[in-house]
Amino acid sequence: MRYCKVKNRSTQIFRQIYTDKFLEGWLRPASPCLPAGRRQAGAESSKYNMFYVYFLKSSKDNNLYIGRTNNIQRRLYEHNAGRVPSTKSRKPFILLNYETYKTEKESVEKEIEFKKGYKREELKKKYNL
Repeated sequence: MRYCKVKNRSTQIFRQIYTDKFLEGWLRPASPCLPAGRRQAGAESSKYNMFYVYFLKSSKDNNLYIGRTNNIQRRLYEHNAGRVPSTKSRKPFILLNYETYKTEKESVEKEIEFKKGYKREELKKKYNL
């Protein structure tokens, strides 16, 4: 079982008890520590979980950024707070639009499609960038 970084001893003790109870079959396992917006490989998405491809405009250099997420508000905050290395120097961002998909696979395929040259150029024309 993989553990998150533990900040204090009481949390560590609680996690050990929790793990022991899990091994006895009393509790479900804790989810692994994954980066924001990422899911464990093979994990099934719930019927309420949606995935998004979003389009951002940088106010600094007026360029387009295309990305995907399962939580648009959180992801926009991360971009504007400078927590995304690829966009850190281009903040602040404005959300231009987003598209919703039922599965993560669909959103990945659409993101790749939008990042191709011809689709990117169509988006730039659409948003006057």
